[in-house]
Amino acid sequence: MQEIYFDNSSTTRVCDQALAEAVKEMQQEYGNPGSVHHLGAQAFHALQAAHTSLASALHALPEEIYFTGSGTEANNMLIFGVAEARARAGRRILVSAVEHPSVSEPAKYLLSRGFDVHFIPVDPQGRIRLDALAELLNEETILVSIMHVNNETGTIQPLTEAGSLIRRLAPQAIFHVDGVQSFGRVAVDLAAWQADAFVASGHKIHAPKGIALLWLKKERRIPPLLRGGGQERGMRSGTENMPGICAFAKASEIACAGMQEYARQMHHVKQVLLDAVSASLSDVYVNGPPLAEAAPHILNLSFPGARSEVLLHYLEEKGVYVSAGSACNSRSSKGSPVIEALGISPERVDSALRFSFSRENTPEEALAAAEVLQAAVTEIRLWMGRNRKRR
Repeated sequence: MQEIYFDNSSTTRVCDQALAEAVKEMQQEYGNPGSVHHLGAQAFHALQAAHTSLASALHALPEEIYFTGSGTEANNMLIFGVAEARARAGRRILVSAVEHPSVSEPAKYLLSRGFDVHFIPVDPQGRIRLDALAELLNEETILVSIMHVNNETGTIQPLTEAGSLIRRLAPQAIFHVDGVQSFGRVAVDLAAWQADAFVASGHKIHAPKGIALLWLKKERRIPPLLRGGGQERGMRSGTENMPGICAFAKASEIACAGMQEYARQMHHVKQVLLDAVSASLSDVYVNGPPLAEAAPHILNLSFPGARSEVLLHYLEEKGVYVSAGSACNSRSSKGSPVIEALGISPERVDSALRFSFSRENTPEEALAAAEVLQAAVTEIRLWMGRNRKRR
């Protein structure tokens, strides 16, 4: 049975080059960067090189890069750090209504602790409403968190416009961007956005799981989330994950160098899948913006009459792997909060599937997946229709 993996927004297969870097760090250059002997110095130089490489990818400074264990940790570090550092200056926090749980859950926790948290509404395509953002910004605002690319719909947020509003109406606020779904696949422009913080994760771009980064503008300061030996210039204590860090740097180098070519390839696979599915099935809906306006690697579709959880199992049995939303809350039986925020019908929410692509996917896989999907939706709709009639 052919395996078709269209769940690359959850995680990607580690590429050969990143794997080789990780193995080298584990078996050959395995010293601790904090040790003073030769192997330690070797590891320290590799760590500095990784800081420089990833800073270059972001057009930032090496000393502004902090390695963490995950995107969730980096987002939490930033959000709770800002809340602790700036609570006396103000307590208003603005978060888009379609954020990943690693942002929305800390925001909800801070709301329970007395912070003035507001969720910025979005339009039917999942873009934040800039008019609503402008109304919410004030002199009490200490943090604004808006993701770059939505992990479920592929919506690209208008960060340049948002950044301009923030700087004009709340210049004191930290502007934080979750770039986990964009880094290495969509161009990042921290300067144009006037951002203060940015998060990226290795396992979304063919590096191993367990490595991510927080970029924090050097003029901004927050207290550390973890305290201990003072690694990462005191911001993230704990022995550095050198295999993951070096693999992340290599994966970033490859992804950024071929970004335009890979984006065209992924967009083509996405278009082939949508065209084939639309030609063989009725009542297929795209959740989010038109394909040309979305990130190249994410496609969210609804098939009313066929529940997503049933579709997932059917497709898996045929070797096609997709998801019904964020992997971080996919075990929940509730509909996706992101898809619900678009204001679409419950039938579309309950039948939504996310297809996410990498540079390893092909148009042939898209056609094969579309054939399986057509059979699955047809059969499930027929079965569910019969059950409704019996009731």
